Amino acid sequence: MKKLNKLVVAGMATLLMAVGTTTGAQAAYSIDYTYAFNANQGSAQLATHSFVIMHEAGLEAPGRNIAANMKNNYTPYTAYSTFVVGDGGRVYQVGEPGYVSYAAGNANGYSPVQIELQRTYDKATFAKNYATYIELARDYAKKYGIPLTLDAGGAGTPGIKSHLWITQNIWGDHVDPYGYLASMGVSKAKLANDLAKGTTNVGGGNTTPTNPTKPTTPSNSNVPAGFTPENGTFVNGDTPIMNRIGAASFNAAQGGYLPAFASWKYDSWKRVGNYVMIHHVYNGVHVFLPVRYNSAAWGTFK
Repeated sequence: MKKLNKLVVAGMATLLMAVGTTTGAQAAYSIDYTYAFNANQGSAQLATHSFVIMHEAGLEAPGRNIAANMKNNYTPYTAYSTFVVGDGGRVYQVGEPGYVSYAAGNANGYSPVQIELQRTYDKATFAKNYATYIELARDYAKKYGIPLTLDAGGAGTPGIKSHLWITQNIWGDHVDPYGYLASMGVSKAKLANDLAKGTTNVGGGNTTPTNPTKPTTPSNSNVPAGFTPENGTFVNGDTPIMNRIGAASFNAAQGGYLPAFASWKYDSWKRVGNYVMIHHVYNGVHVFLPVRYNSAAWGTFK
């Protein structure tokens, strides 16, 4: 892979960066390299300087856990972003800025930076996260000469893009981050204005979520309802298998492929029609993999 970021010095895991806002206030965020990829992880492909892509994690989890999952469960076929923002405005670097990261399908090659936002319903934590989300996007858009416009134009128009825009103009079926931001009092218009002008105030008490919908899982585990708990590892056969995101259904969003002969840890399984699907949680998201049709397994289990 490319060179690792040389800003990490012995005994230091963070770099403090000062950023300005149009209000004249001085803000700061720290970049934590604890979960940054090593030389054997991540893509070696340089991205073109077209998009900064904005994401939202989808399920509640600490930012550090999201970043750790990206690093610890890395394979060349799993999703990861360049940065994760969370835990009160902290920035966790995972991928290397300037290089392709794998969080937006066919748009990955056009984005030197993709940013994941922690989902939290704590208004104080959200306010700090949001301020950093804005400033980080602005900083890297300026660094790579990308316009500070949000979701402007079609597929050939550079700028800061939501994952929804990527779905509508290039590839995929994700719609983040607008639903979550709206639940915390941030409209698309406000996000666009803040990215353009550098304003980040979310109005203090006005960030209380409106009827937030939190993920429903068994209280004692991540095992989805209807699944049988079982910890194991599936070793694929000679054909790649597409996983599904968010639901044990072939109508659910497509994730990545499990390569031939690769391994996949799981925590539970369920029969879905003529198929058996196994499950695990990655980056706070429920991922499902079909591994058996009728009585025929597509690999081995250990």
